[in-house]
Amino acid sequence: MKGYKQYFSGISIKNKIFSTNILIIIISISIIALFANIVSQKAIIEKAVKNSSRELVLIDNNLQTLITTVEDYSKILATDYRLQNELYNDFLENNNLSTSHYVGGLDNLSMKKTLSEVISNIVEPNTNIKAVSVLTSNHQWVDVGFADNEFASRIFGSGPEAIDHSFQPVLTGLMKFKFRYEGDDNVFAVSKTVIHKDTGKTVGLVVLYVKETVIASIYERKMNYKGGNFYILDQYGKIISSQNKANLYRDFKEATSISIPNSTEVETGFFQGNGSEKVLVSTHRLEPLEWSIVSVIPIDEITVERKEINKLIIWIGSLCLLLAFIVSYLLSRSITRPIFQLSRTMRDIRTGHLTVRSSYQSSDEIGYLNDVFNNLMDRIEELVAENVEEQKTKAEIEFKLLQTQVQPHFLYNTLETIISLIKLNMKTEAITAAKYMANFYKISLSKGNDIITLREEMQLSESYLEIQQLRYVEYMEYTMDIDEEIMSSSISKLTLQPIVENAIYHGLKRKMEKGLLRITGRRLGDEVRIEIYDNGVGIEESQIKGLLKEVSDSSERTGFGVRSVHNRIRMLYGDRYGLELESEVGLYTRVTIRLPFKPLREV
Repeated sequence: MKGYKQYFSGISIKNKIFSTNILIIIISISIIALFANIVSQKAIIEKAVKNSSRELVLIDNNLQTLITTVEDYSKILATDYRLQNELYNDFLENNNLSTSHYVGGLDNLSMKKTLSEVISNIVEPNTNIKAVSVLTSNHQWVDVGFADNEFASRIFGSGPEAIDHSFQPVLTGLMKFKFRYEGDDNVFAVSKTVIHKDTGKTVGLVVLYVKETVIASIYERKMNYKGGNFYILDQYGKIISSQNKANLYRDFKEATSISIPNSTEVETGFFQGNGSEKVLVSTHRLEPLEWSIVSVIPIDEITVERKEINKLIIWIGSLCLLLAFIVSYLLSRSITRPIFQLSRTMRDIRTGHLTVRSSYQSSDEIGYLNDVFNNLMDRIEELVAENVEEQKTKAEIEFKLLQTQVQPHFLYNTLETIISLIKLNMKTEAITAAKYMANFYKISLSKGNDIITLREEMQLSESYLEIQQLRYVEYMEYTMDIDEEIMSSSISKLTLQPIVENAIYHGLKRKMEKGLLRITGRRLGDEVRIEIYDNGVGIEESQIKGLLKEVSDSSERTGFGVRSVHNRIRMLYGDRYGLELESEVGLYTRVTIRLPFKPLREV
């Protein structure tokens, strides 16, 4: 958790806003999509259940219509006067003559013609009836070219018991029946006793055959789901109609592995199976035949519509997500752009560009923050300018103070040296000292200029060293080695003298033997480096750190000249320039002066 917080805290504000918005939107879209998927699935299943129930009712109605139509045809055929007359005549002849002596009746060609005319109006292609068989009172089966009479005799019989004395048509179950020109086929049969309308005598039996495919065509036209199956079961659970004809005459549970619960309800619906094998089973009882119409629809076929809805949800979700990406990016960018601009301005200021300001203008909180920041930087710039001016004034005062210290002090000591030389009758040395003193003051005055050439500064330092060597001949000797290339470079007046003075008084004079002071100057790129080296007593490391450091106590005068020179160089040329000290106690002290190479026209 801690690592996650560290990682999150290291992300930019822009990415935090962007990623947070996207995360919220993704979660919201996912929840909505999940909810829509659940609701759509529930609605689609409910719709499928209702559609399935509606389909079964329509099939029931069409099936009832078909059966009623076939029964009506059986009644029409049984009541046709021509058929009744032929069968009644046969009945009369059958009662007058014995069967063994009977040679007339239906063998008469005119009678067959009459029956053919009557039956041809009822069978295919005019109706859904495949064929018609007629059983006469003399126990003969007659048809007109379609039904196999012998097969009808085996199924229905040919004796007196075959003729049902019921006044209503009787529908049989599914059975195999043989036709003369087409072979065996699965059919349903509707039988109707022929009763003569005048005498009330039973004169025969008509049987109408309807193929199972005619029944199947009713529900095949009503199928809303391609993978669905319809079955018609008899009262024993046997399949009497199906799209797959191999299932006919089989037990429904054995053929489909689906158990239909015993129920007194006309309609039932339930789900069975798991996963991809789950199916919706709907049943409808067909009264009064005690048949059942069963619809079996795989859940995958029902939810295929849900897949389309899911695709639509994914497309809409993707478009919403893309729009959310764009809006979130623009929103995070609009919020963080002024913050980044302010941050960039702060980085520029940190690198030293104090005049840079934020240009963002707005009346919002960030605009107010920018205004406050710009006002603060303006005030800081004013304070910095005031501080620079104060430092410059302070450096000028220190420099003037240094001059006031050096010149009277140096003048007094030099005059004492000249007087001593005269007393010792060393007039030549006294004159030389006077010349060096005059040269020193001539250059140090330099018409009031604070910036002189390095050549003039070296001449001033040489005059000072010559005079000091006359005074401390037993303590020191010096050498000067300055490249001619840098002699024209500009330098602040009296830069070397305070350092040389420190080297003599605090380094060489304290040494018990004669020491060396060496001044060298070189150019390195765009810099001038001057080294003042002495092999005196050296300086403690703790003292080195304090020599160039500002002190708040004005009574602390240690290293005043060195510090004043260092501050003046930094004030004139920048912080990259100034003095560098290196020393080892008892061995040496080296002061390096770093100046920019800026040639000054010599007068």
